[in-house]
Amino acid sequence: MGRLYIVFVAAGAAAVIVGSFFCVYQLYLLVRVDAECRGLKHPKLWGLFAVTGNGQSGLLLYLIGRRKYPVLSMTEGQRSLIERRKKRFGAGLLFLTAGAVVCVLSMLLSGQF
Repeated sequence: MGRLYIVFVAAGAAAVIVGSFFCVYQLYLLVRVDAECRGLKHPKLWGLFAVTGNGQSGLLLYLIGRRKYPVLSMTEGQRSLIERRKKRFGAGLLFLTAGAVVCVLSMLLSGQF
């Protein structure tokens, strides 16, 4: 019976890792499109800056810094792309949360926690 719990803990941990990487990637793409719409120089660098940093300080600095730059032009394609990225980020967050719940419940039920 103990091996079954180990399998569930491993599956939950894998789901947490996959969900977190998916969220980080979607956040990078979301910031990159937003920076392009606002006319910021080097939108790929801004996207990378937003997802790195300890405690998401890069994202906070990006959000503060972008206030000076209003949206110059946003096409309908970019608007739909931003909405898709938001939904995918939410799906990744849901996947991450489900994996964490499975991992913790498996540890609690096995008596290892």
